[in-house]
Amino acid sequence: MNKRLHRKRNTRFEGQGWMPPHVVLHEHKQVLFLIESGMAYLAMGNFMKNFPDGYKGIRCRDKDTFKKWGGVI
Repeated sequence: MNKRLHRKRNTRFEGQGWMPPHVVLHEHKQVLFLIESGMAYLAMGNFMKNFPDGYKGIRCRDKDTFKKWGGVI
């Protein structure tokens, strides 16, 4: 049997994934992700698994808009 072991690399466990900078807007039940370019927006479904049901993921391309909503880069 092949057992998957998580190796520790650079103080992080390998295989846990990466999440872009984000802001949780509890009043609107939304999560605002800063994804400027690339294909990372395709993984938003996986990112949303870390948040409660009913929350909606929104992609933000502009740093100024992200900061306006309270984001820290």
